[in-house]
Amino acid sequence: MGLFHGWLYCFLWYSSIMAGYAMFCPLLPVLFISNKFYRTCTDALFSFWQLYPTVLLELVCGCDIQVSGDAIKTDETSLIVMNHRTRTDWNFLWPTMYHCVSGRGKFKFPTKYVLKDVIRHIPGPGWVMQLACFVFIKRCWVLDKLTLGKAIDYFSNLKYKYSLLIFPEGTDFTTSTKAKSDDYAKKNDFECYDYVLHPRTTGFVFLAKEMLEKKALDAVYDVTLVYPDLVPQNEAILLKGNFPKQVKVHLARYPSTILPKTGSGLGEFLKKRWLDKDRTLREYHSTGQFLHGQILKTQNRFELIFALFFWTLLPFFVIYLLYLSLWYRLVIVLHTIFLIFVNVAMDGFQNFEIGWYRFKKFLFRFK
Repeated sequence: MGLFHGWLYCFLWYSSIMAGYAMFCPLLPVLFISNKFYRTCTDALFSFWQLYPTVLLELVCGCDIQVSGDAIKTDETSLIVMNHRTRTDWNFLWPTMYHCVSGRGKFKFPTKYVLKDVIRHIPGPGWVMQLACFVFIKRCWVLDKLTLGKAIDYFSNLKYKYSLLIFPEGTDFTTSTKAKSDDYAKKNDFECYDYVLHPRTTGFVFLAKEMLEKKALDAVYDVTLVYPDLVPQNEAILLKGNFPKQVKVHLARYPSTILPKTGSGLGEFLKKRWLDKDRTLREYHSTGQFLHGQILKTQNRFELIFALFFWTLLPFFVIYLLYLSLWYRLVIVLHTIFLIFVNVAMDGFQNFEIGWYRFKKFLFRFK
């Protein structure tokens, strides 16, 4: 596709993120009035932004995102588990969410990701993910258990619907990570996988149990992703303009009513999904046949064209507004200083948001 397309995609993507951050900043006072309304506003803004990488990939870069299987319902809370094929998977997940989420209120229905803690420090994307209340883990279970528990408790108390996506493999599929996965399998007398890594069950089991106990889990979605022609293993590949012509994604829904209720049962459930996933991918690479199901495709091109113009022009509007308005410059500067402070002092804005909610509950308890 060429270096120009790669640089153009990355420039437009990053500039839209920075402009989106500038739109988040004036919303901060809303948080001090209502956590739920602040979450609704920021979720709607982030969900609308998801249309932009969709249109960039599909219309500008010529990448066909084929989504099939069971639609994610906006009136449910769901846990999504997916194989982590490359470091760039998230580029193709946002279009997937755009196509597969179905129901009323689609454009304010949020998908939260559980990500490595280092990502929150990236200026722009990391900041917006904090403001969107993504969950960041440190790979230390003593700390991560507390982080996940607080997030689930917060989302449950807000009584709103969302999807939470985790990568049980913990890292992307490479030659070195597969070798480590095979070593782990041999030591524990497990079957060695060809196309996925052995999943870590601890985080999934904890999340599923917590959500089930709070009656805040309606379904688990098992997502399988495959790149038929080109595997974009890292960001440098996309920067060079090497985009896959096609990405296949399949979703299988498991309602909470059929999920095991014990920790060991949930662990076995996840292992079974990964065993099936490896067999599916092995069959695909042998025969070219992928999982069948309902094609999930949003056909409204007007939405995508509108998003293309909106997010492409927004950075210029923000720059103009910064030049024109001293008040707006002050809002951005003060918000950024505050964000950096809580990022250092409280391990991220998402923790400040949750802490503020818990502080209000504490105060109201004694009134």
